[in-house]
Amino acid sequence: KDEYFQGHGHAITDNQGRYRFRTIRPVSYPGRTPHIHVAVFPEWESPFVTQLYVRDEPQNEQDFLFNHVPSERRHMVVAEFKKARNEEVEFEASFDIVLNQRDGTPMLG
Repeated sequence: KDEYFQGHGHAITDNQGRYRFRTIRPVSYPGRTPHIHVAVFPEWESPFVTQLYVRDEPQNEQDFLFNHVPSERRHMVVAEFKKARNEEVEFEASFDIVLNQRDGTPMLG
């Protein structure tokens, strides 16, 4: 538990579209599996909003929103939370967000 956790935050990508943020590992609440809300605000279009789920979390299969994601696409909204190499951090995860640029070509962010 982190007494300073605000429940939200923001991160700005670098010039190569990379980002990093630190948060608590998500936990479940009534009716929902552990997840992190993600919103990306590209300059050229409306915000992209999704949720990041914990890979292999047993509660995922009972979550109504997770189950709305087609099974063949679920790998796109889950991340594996691994034991961190840094002693100050308990877990770490990596999650790529891929958006299209105005011309339709993929842009990593």
